[in-house]
Amino acid sequence: MRPMLLAGLIGMVSLLSPAPPPAAPLLPPLVGEGLRRPLHLPKLKRGARCPLSPSRIWAPGTQQRLNGRGPAFLVGVGHADPATINMIFSYPDEKGWYGQKTPWAISRDYEGPVLVRGARIDRRGKVRFAYGYGQHLSELFWEAGVDQGLPPDPSYRFLASETLVRSRGCYAFQVDGASFSTVIVMRVRG
Repeated sequence: MRPMLLAGLIGMVSLLSPAPPPAAPLLPPLVGEGLRRPLHLPKLKRGARCPLSPSRIWAPGTQQRLNGRGPAFLVGVGHADPATINMIFSYPDEKGWYGQKTPWAISRDYEGPVLVRGARIDRRGKVRFAYGYGQHLSELFWEAGVDQGLPPDPSYRFLASETLVRSRGCYAFQVDGASFSTVIVMRVRG
């Protein structure tokens, strides 16, 4: 079994754990603020087609996909179509949000901190994130060098998370690092 696939499965299982949610990492004042650039998400007119990010099969023989241009990628789960977060098996939580595991793969060429934010872009709508069950965070942050893949993948760092939305639609995620800023556009189905 490919190491990253195994790491992804381990990360997904950890998100399902009924244990209390871990404390959210705090943004270090200097590093976090340096990453918090203005959002540059696409704006869509009502009825416009969702400008999906490129997607490719991660490893031959698997259905696991890397979505985005890099160096940060949103990893597709559950045999989802390209550039799709599939909420078919998700039920709303007590606050009315639907969640799906959305692990991130960061190229080993970049070892610095990572900040992820996002929003719905085809109409008004927010997105929330979680490191663990029960959280509703407005952003995700990982310090430099963090890798949750076990065993580590030689090409990518693995960062486990969950994305929460209230409805299907077109969503954009801005991933900022010290030396890059990239946007990944995904459709949410369910």
